[in-house]
Amino acid sequence: MTHDLNHWIGPFVPVLMMLTIVVMNHVITGQRNDRKSAGEATKFRAALAAELRAMLDLYEMNLDLISKKADYLLSTRSSIVVYKGNLGRLTMLLEQPAIEHVVAVFAQNERIEAVVAARSNFKCNLTYQFAPADAHFDQWKRMYEEASQSIVRTCRLLEGDVSDAVAATSALPWHAAYASASGRI
Repeated sequence: MTHDLNHWIGPFVPVLMMLTIVVMNHVITGQRNDRKSAGEATKFRAALAAELRAMLDLYEMNLDLISKKADYLLSTRSSIVVYKGNLGRLTMLLEQPAIEHVVAVFAQNERIEAVVAARSNFKCNLTYQFAPADAHFDQWKRMYEEASQSIVRTCRLLEGDVSDAVAATSALPWHAAYASASGRI
């Protein structure tokens, strides 16, 4: 009886061993890829947070220039390298709340740049120059202050602060935020 059993099982032993090796190889490779992706995500989060902090420094300089009623403001467009260069990786390496906040902060920055550019001349991709009579200092100050708060929240979220993750999910939908900002609600 054992001879008949060996006769039936014997040819399958090498196949079962090969299948076991292939499955183990896939498991180990998957674990390596997960560790690599987690490491890349951590580095990407750190790079985005550093870029946002640099943008925040420029905002603070602009707020100081606004308080002095200077005839120029600094542009933040030229300092946005990590975000623009890694848009594809953004959705691959970050979770939904972080993606929403990061994209919203950079969109808010573009809106600020557009509003300031509408009243000024762009000089050397670094500054917006304008006549103080054409400046809307109060509006610009409000925009930079609101954007600064958004940047701080986004940096905290990127750095793993869970309390801001709750705030991220309780944010107004875009259409409600737009309607409230334009005075429709």
